[in-house]
Amino acid sequence: MSPRGIIPQSILAALLVLMTGCTSTKNRSVALRISMIPTMNPGKIIRESTPFIDYLEKETGAKVELTVPTNYAAVVEAMASDRVDIAYLGGFTFIQACARAGVIPVVQREKDQTFHSLFITQHDSAIRSLGDLKGHSFAFGDLNSTSGHLMPAYFMRQRGVDQAVIDKAIYTGGHDATGLAVANKKVDAGAMDEQVFARMIKEGQLSESQVRVFYTSPSFFDYVWAARQGLDRGMTERFANAMLKLNQGIPEQQPILQFLNASKYVRAVDASYNPLRQAARDTGLLK
Repeated sequence: MSPRGIIPQSILAALLVLMTGCTSTKNRSVALRISMIPTMNPGKIIRESTPFIDYLEKETGAKVELTVPTNYAAVVEAMASDRVDIAYLGGFTFIQACARAGVIPVVQREKDQTFHSLFITQHDSAIRSLGDLKGHSFAFGDLNSTSGHLMPAYFMRQRGVDQAVIDKAIYTGGHDATGLAVANKKVDAGAMDEQVFARMIKEGQLSESQVRVFYTSPSFFDYVWAARQGLDRGMTERFANAMLKLNQGIPEQQPILQFLNASKYVRAVDASYNPLRQAARDTGLLK
């Protein structure tokens, strides 16, 4: 028998295991609710998100819950009603969420600081410039998309495109849907996210024998991860640090960056989005 007051090593080891288990369970009981705007089919985003979610859970110590609704406005509404903690927003949905709920920009892909919209048409189309759009059908993505509606429409007006083209445009709901609508000749032309276009070409969903780019917009700030105002600052920083640590040189992180269509993350700054705010006001989409 052991001397009184001394805990045998076997019992001590068992206690340590129990204590460790309790700590792990406690950490995982904290939920981090994240959401992403549906830049592509929501089901596809959810299916491909597992490496990203696993990584965030490891880095933040929280149980991560991801939702991807069927439209952009639903993400803004969820943030405004405190049903989402951190969301992946487009520039336009970010400034909407700022106006409604004072959300805080956290991080963005480095490429989001110089983003572009691509204007595409069929490979054999007579459309060669914005000036050729008169009399043709046109597609935007979601009404609340930055690169799929706000900025393309803004630049179209700046360059004197016939207003009827903008007014009669259809809304496909997403960048991938716009690309397919043009490829399948449901519309004569459309505007979409340059990164989604590149991914669709790479994955064979679109081919250069079907579509071609006839205009690339000037650059603008776009996508950003933003946190609700009341989220614990420690959690916000753990999320930010997790994103900033992502590195293409680490093999196990490559699937995560591929899912996010990213190579590097940087801190995001609210003032960077002031030009978008002005463009939205100029087009009557933001008061």
